[in-house]
Amino acid sequence: MDTSAAGKTFPPYEFQVERGKIREFAAAVGDPNPVYRDPAAAAAEGLPGIPAPPTLLRTFLYEPQTSAEALGVVDWSFIVHGEQEFEYFAPVVAGDVLTGTQRILSVTEKESRRAGKLAIGVIETVFHNQRGEKVQVLRRTLIETGQRIAD
Repeated sequence: MDTSAAGKTFPPYEFQVERGKIREFAAAVGDPNPVYRDPAAAAAEGLPGIPAPPTLLRTFLYEPQTSAEALGVVDWSFIVHGEQEFEYFAPVVAGDVLTGTQRILSVTEKESRRAGKLAIGVIETVFHNQRGEKVQVLRRTLIETGQRIAD
């Protein structure tokens, strides 16, 4: 990874949170809660619409097109997903149009006995809704190993 990539920001991108994708995601993670499928069930819970499951926005991150290029990632077989962090500020519901802005917070290096030199990149994406409200912040850590880890 290129340590000089720390601080780099990327152009914002926009997408609509679709009801069908919410339903598919809830099914994929095995959540049977009807609020993710039925507007009446969501309304009965006092929700303003069908809510997005808590980690749905992870599916709207674009490492290969943006931050991974800036980090200088060439071979994904040396990349390990180290950590994922979510901060929630406001509900996300079906029909919301979100704008994501991504930036590389840091790139550090560390020695490892089994994997050689590690490069650790922390990437943050901030999501705002169509009203300009910050709804979620996602931080993830990518780790590039310096060599393949032997069993």
